[in-house]
Amino acid sequence: MNTPLRILCIGIGNILRGDDAVGHWLADKIAADAHPFVTVQTMHQLHIEVLEQLQQYKHVMVIDAAIQNEPALLSAIAPQDTPAHAESHQADVVTLMQLHRNLYQQPIDWFTLRIAAQQFEMGTAISPACIEHAQAAYALWQQWLQQILNESTL
Repeated sequence: MNTPLRILCIGIGNILRGDDAVGHWLADKIAADAHPFVTVQTMHQLHIEVLEQLQQYKHVMVIDAAIQNEPALLSAIAPQDTPAHAESHQADVVTLMQLHRNLYQQPIDWFTLRIAAQQFEMGTAISPACIEHAQAAYALWQQWLQQILNESTL
């Protein structure tokens, strides 16, 4: 039986700290595309409380600001053999993936879309350079989504 295509896109970051808000910005842009099989959420940081919700998705994309040389970088996250542990109620992508795999034994394909950022001062807006990098990240998102759609129709 072929399960329906379901994608969760999570934009993370602090909307009060300049470029750190770019994950929210791009998530909102993706939500505006209104793909019926894509669910978009934004949050300040990844929370382990989303673990149960993840069971309904085949693919999870986490979008975040990063200090890096490339304007945008899309990466698949491979399962790790190390034990998962979260600090309080927050977790990084790898920890969230491992916890979900350990609890539910359900395969999910995990990806990150990192956007180059430089300005993280409190009370500032997203910089023009970061918005430009977010546009490059959006193009990567669209290419990735098309690839997923092509694979799901095989």
